[in-house]
Amino acid sequence: MTTLLLVDDRELFREGFRLLLAAQPEFDVVGEASAAHTAYELAGTRSPNVVIVSSDLDGLGATTVVRELLRRQSDGKILMLSSRSDDDGVHQALAAGARGFALKHQPSGQVFDAVRAVAAGHVYLAPQISQVVLQDHLRLRRGETTQAGPCDGLSRRERDVFELLVRGNPNRRIARILGISPKTVETHRAHVLRKLGVHSIVDLIRFAARHQLPLD
Repeated sequence: MTTLLLVDDRELFREGFRLLLAAQPEFDVVGEASAAHTAYELAGTRSPNVVIVSSDLDGLGATTVVRELLRRQSDGKILMLSSRSDDDGVHQALAAGARGFALKHQPSGQVFDAVRAVAAGHVYLAPQISQVVLQDHLRLRRGETTQAGPCDGLSRRERDVFELLVRGNPNRRIARILGISPKTVETHRAHVLRKLGVHSIVDLIRFAARHQLPLD
């Protein structure tokens, strides 16, 4: 039996996806979360074999959720489920530690195969996704260099704060999502602005748009 945790902020989608998964005898959905803090709590208490995280979480960077889940449980297995297949989004998900990237418009059978692959410890990419992205990811895992990204100078926690800031989250909500104090968020925020050479949140959003980084 493969136990699963679903993380998506849309109840109707979770309900429909849960019913599809329940039709497979080897899957058991042991929890659902619509918010990051609930996902962290359920992952800790129920230890699912695979956490399925939607990339479309309202106001949150899904990669931030992935990184925090893995910080709390380093051996966790995470499948990102997305409505888009842009290379940057796939690369960010893999770099954050997701073991798979499936698409919401794939046939359900393919998504089930994605869950099985991630549960078995394999890396899964939807067939529509360029294999170049996977090769770049594997080169990074081997310590080889690739073209520098615009946020490569940020630490992992600074990148988390950056992704939440450009989505319009205030400091207190970021603190609650990441489990840190508002004062620590303010410190990370100052470091992000300094390292990226910008002076305000408006400039930060413009920076993200200029470099075609996800803003939703």
